[in-house]
Amino acid sequence: MPPTLPCFSLEGKNCIVTGASQGLGKEILTAFARSGAHGAVVDLSIDSAKQSLSEINTELKESGLPPANLKGYECDTSSEEGVKGTWQQILKDFQRIDVVVTNAGIIGESPAEEYPFEDWRRLLEVNVNGTFLFAREAGKHMLEKEIKGTIIMVSSMSGLVVNRPQKQSAYNVSKAATTHMMKSFATEWAPHGIRVNSLSPGYIQTPKNEGEEMKKRSKEWIQHIPLGRVAKPDEFRGTVVWMASDASSYMTGADIVVDGGYTAW
Repeated sequence: MPPTLPCFSLEGKNCIVTGASQGLGKEILTAFARSGAHGAVVDLSIDSAKQSLSEINTELKESGLPPANLKGYECDTSSEEGVKGTWQQILKDFQRIDVVVTNAGIIGESPAEEYPFEDWRRLLEVNVNGTFLFAREAGKHMLEKEIKGTIIMVSSMSGLVVNRPQKQSAYNVSKAATTHMMKSFATEWAPHGIRVNSLSPGYIQTPKNEGEEMKKRSKEWIQHIPLGRVAKPDEFRGTVVWMASDASSYMTGADIVVDGGYTAW
């Protein structure tokens, strides 16, 4: 049997990560680049996408790794026309895509009885429709080119449980839908060698939750996390490389929960 570690390599793979200008998405593409992949950042802002690419290649250089072929694209992933156009541009630049991560999403909070319908609809358009549109194009491309690729939908532990104390029914619904979408696509495309899984993170430390209100809320979250802390963004790197690589070659239709044990109680 060959050594285990080479199975985790993404050498020569072309990867797309939506919403990769910051936070978890940026960490995912960084992990892919550090594992030998090339890739695309898809974001609402081309300036943010380019900044992300610059920071990723800086990290590679400082780590003594070769630069990756990375490109940025501006796209509203909830727009069918925008997604189709962006896909055509990506294929023109990369020719083939091996791994797609649908990470773009937004968060919203409101008591259910007061939830503005426009806010509810917009969140579902981005989190559910955006995931569907990008995953659909990925599946179509892989089927046409007979690529045994990998699609990873970023869901959330919020698709499994109702978080507290925040009231975020629309977000919870969107992530539950994402997880079930993943399972549906996985069963349809598995006969063609296309694997579809989802990553469901728990609470992550980001600049957005460093304010006083969020620090206060984090103290309550930590009481319900067996590991006793929120995650650092880079702690998802190993998991997502495993999910994208041949190391997980028999896994499809699986929701991988990385939440410090939050949903175990």
